[in-house]
Amino acid sequence: MRLRVIAPLWLRENPGLFLTGIYVAASIIGVLYHFLLFRRFGVNVLEFSEASDFLMVVVRDPLTVGLALLGVPFYMVYGELTTPLSRWSRRHFAALRSTPEKRRKMHERIRPWWPLMQGSFIGIYAILFVMVYSTWRAKEIRAGEFRKVSVEYKTDSPRPDGSLRIEGLGLLGTTSRFVFLYDPTNRRTEVVPLDAIARLVWDARTSRERAADDPSALPSPVTSGKPSGNPPAKPVNP
Repeated sequence: MRLRVIAPLWLRENPGLFLTGIYVAASIIGVLYHFLLFRRFGVNVLEFSEASDFLMVVVRDPLTVGLALLGVPFYMVYGELTTPLSRWSRRHFAALRSTPEKRRKMHERIRPWWPLMQGSFIGIYAILFVMVYSTWRAKEIRAGEFRKVSVEYKTDSPRPDGSLRIEGLGLLGTTSRFVFLYDPTNRRTEVVPLDAIARLVWDARTSRERAADDPSALPSPVTSGKPSGNPPAKPVNP
């Protein structure tokens, strides 16, 4: 039995509906990832989102959605590995042997459940991936691994101190009406309306370019406790 991803007949006869279903599934994965990521910073992003944000989440974060959909090729590899393994097991273990007629009947019984089993495999992989990836990404952001952005507010600054510019913030994400910022100094998340922001500024240089422009930012070499330079000269007895 060659395992493969099987689409129901009514989907195979409607390719447009099939592509729409794939996009909706990818959007659900993207929404779940953003919900889990923002939730780890104490924000329910769904409360600040509109219907258009759910449709555009695939475009805003295509890499995460694409990695979550790797369950499809993983399932294909799983099928390619289990088929020869099943044949090998039947040859070497008498308890697993059966007649072709019994195997055909078993396949006929489970065939209607194949789409559900395959969809569950792919769906569970996607859910586990976004759970693990959102946890890892949140830890990286809290540890300072993010591109720092400078925010310039308009005259009606939403900050308590009334300042119109703040630097060193992390851009968690955006919706059609709000910007989500992480303040690593105070360890808090800020939800700011787009209308209150004049502009966002961040350094577009790569890490190599920043190191070339600012050599002092490079880490100092580790001496491992050994003295650097030439060893002192030994005194010579006359």
